Amino acid sequence: MIYLTRHGQTNWNVEKRLMGLTDIPLNESGISQAQSLGKEASQLKIDHIFSSDLLRAKETSEIINKFINVDITLDERLRELNYGVIEGRILKEISSECWDQFNLYPEQLGAESFESAYNRIKDFFRDLVKKNLSNVLIVTHGGALRMMQYYEGNRDFFNKKDYIKNYLSSKIEHALIIKWKD
Repeated sequence: MIYLTRHGQTNWNVEKRLMGLTDIPLNESGISQAQSLGKEASQLKIDHIFSSDLLRAKETSEIINKFINVDITLDERLRELNYGVIEGRILKEISSECWDQFNLYPEQLGAESFESAYNRIKDFFRDLVKKNLSNVLIVTHGGALRMMQYYEGNRDFFNKKDYIKNYLSSKIEHALIIKWKD
């Protein structure tokens, strides 16, 4: 079984700032959320944790692991999307024109394309299958989790219009364990 979770809360989440690759630590609430995740994970017989190497996910993984004591593998492929020059901005202050530019031409903002994110998520899961582990927990980010949801139903190709229409705006809560079978 594969279990997925989003890292605990950060101050930038509270401020509704776009984090992307910016390394932000957990806040007190995020630490508490990670501790609750650890308690929940201790009931799941987790064999291994795979985590984004960004600080907020890494801290979440380390706190969870105090409850289950398994190996943690940090993997850059589990990082949040790179939002380029709009990272750090408050979401409601980003114009619709800027979002349109990000969605259509992310490279103009120094950002990562959705297709690139899809390909790294696909690559991660193909490698994970080869490892033949029974129960793993993946600690990652909202954008990466949305891309994983897309990958679950679209393993062979990426359709940007479909992703934007059906997945991009899905809400991903912090610190909830999602069962996801591969």
